Amino acid sequence: MIILRYLSRDLIITSLSITAVLVVVIMSSDVTRYLWEAISGKIDPGALGAIIAFRMPKFLELILPLGFFVSILMVYGRLYAEQEMTVLFSCGLSRMQLLGISFVPALLVALLTGFISLWLSPYGVKQAELITEQQQSRSELDLLQTARFQVLGQGRLASYIEPPTDDSNTELGEIFAASMRVPADEPLTVIRAQSADRIKDENYQQNYLTFTNGARYEGRPGQANYRVTSFERYSQYLPEPEVVEFQIDEIKAQTTLTLLNARDIQSQAALQWRLSSPVIVFVVTLLGVALSHTTPRRGRYAMLFPSILLYLVYIVLLNAVRGMIEDGRYSPLLGLWSVHVLFIVIGMVLFIAKGGFWNTLFKRTSKTVVQTS
Repeated sequence: MIILRYLSRDLIITSLSITAVLVVVIMSSDVTRYLWEAISGKIDPGALGAIIAFRMPKFLELILPLGFFVSILMVYGRLYAEQEMTVLFSCGLSRMQLLGISFVPALLVALLTGFISLWLSPYGVKQAELITEQQQSRSELDLLQTARFQVLGQGRLASYIEPPTDDSNTELGEIFAASMRVPADEPLTVIRAQSADRIKDENYQQNYLTFTNGARYEGRPGQANYRVTSFERYSQYLPEPEVVEFQIDEIKAQTTLTLLNARDIQSQAALQWRLSSPVIVFVVTLLGVALSHTTPRRGRYAMLFPSILLYLVYIVLLNAVRGMIEDGRYSPLLGLWSVHVLFIVIGMVLFIAKGGFWNTLFKRTSKTVVQTS
């Protein structure tokens, strides 16, 4: 029981640490893309956190098994390198018992991975795509932000808006706007006003940016014949953005219960993929215990790179078989289970080989040959 608590605690803590690092590394590109879209005004900064949070479970499906796999390699590799594993084996702990102990924290990780894969991930995908759809359907009035340059009117108007003052009753503060894409025979128009408001005409369902107490400058750069028009109120029409058909990935967003009742091969492939996530945890536990064996001379990280390479082959093969199932080129009955069985066999072979089975067999064979001769 003491050994179980000792090893399980190390595996869980190391697994959580590695998973956190992998989440930051793998999601950094997506977070950067969302941050850029928020800066450019394509999405509301207030929705940024929700989109990232709903996207995260999709990454955790494979990051959690990988984090646990690497934690086994690092924790057991350290124990082998520092001779602690030799002491444990001398006290009566067998490699089979070590594998059984490893399956205890693996069960916890598998339950968490299964919950994420079977329920949380499809729910997160659906919510994230709904938020993205809402952001894409916003009008240009909704996209207006203060203290930054923006392009409005489908690229025809550039603006810079100051935040409103505390005593101001307007929604936007001092504003500067300049026309863009002006034909050569038309003058350039620049508007500067003390404040502005976003207004939507309910009768015609049209959006306007209304300026208050400002001036409108018209003329061509390099020429002195500018025309200046002062105004108390001036409205600039903003056309509605082009409506883009947004398609939600129905397979990824469907609940697991819906996939269970479906009969098409795409749903079957998606269901097998979701069920595979917790299975991967047990398979990599077997592989990790087998591959973590090392010596003080080789170092604790000797098998880390080839083990991760084997894990990548495992995941790539699962993805390839899933694609073949969806294309109708592979039997759904065998499906992803054939890949799991293949790597279970590989793990058993490595586990037996690392346990000295082949060395023992070789020594017995050699001894028999010597006695016969």
